[in-house]
Amino acid sequence: MVSDRTENEPDEYDPEAEFRDPDSDSITIPRVPTEDAGSGLWSDLRSEMEADEAEIPDLSSSETDVDGETLRHFWALVFVINVAVLAFALSLMFLIFEGNVTYSAYLLAVTLVFTGFGIRRYRNFKRATDASSTADNRDDDPDERESEASDEPLELEDEPLESEHSDDTTADSK
Repeated sequence: MVSDRTENEPDEYDPEAEFRDPDSDSITIPRVPTEDAGSGLWSDLRSEMEADEAEIPDLSSSETDVDGETLRHFWALVFVINVAVLAFALSLMFLIFEGNVTYSAYLLAVTLVFTGFGIRRYRNFKRATDASSTADNRDDDPDERESEASDEPLELEDEPLESEHSDDTTADSK
C-alpha cells in the first residue's frame, strides 16, 4: 500500500538543489576561494600546518612544588615500575595464551629484577631525603643542638674505676 502525499505536507529537502545550474542540466561543483588564488598543494599544506600550530607553553621546574632532583627520581621510578608491570603482564599472557613457559619465566625474572631495582631506588632516595631533612632541622633549630649536647653522657676523670677501687679494698684487708 503506497501512501499518497497530502497537500499539507512540505516538500522534501533536496540538498543538491542549491548546486543545480539552471543553464545546464547537471550539478555544479562549488569552488573554494584558495583554488583560484594560484597556490599549489604544498603551499596549501604549509599554510594549514602553520595555522594549526599551537604555542607550546614553556614549563619550568620552578613552577612545581618539588625540586628538580626529586622530580627526576620520581619519573625514573615511574619508568622502572611501568617496565616491571609490563613485563609481568606479558609474562602472564605468554603463560596463559601461548603456554610458553620459557618466555614467561624470562619475563617473570625481568619483573622481579625491575621490582627489586625500584624498591632499592625508592629506599635509597627515602633514606637520603630523611637524612638531609634531619640535618636541615638540626641546623635550623638551636634548641635542638643544646638538647643533643645535654643528652651525651659526661665523662668524669676524677673518679677511680671499680676495678681500681676493689683492688684497694682487698689490699687494705690483708
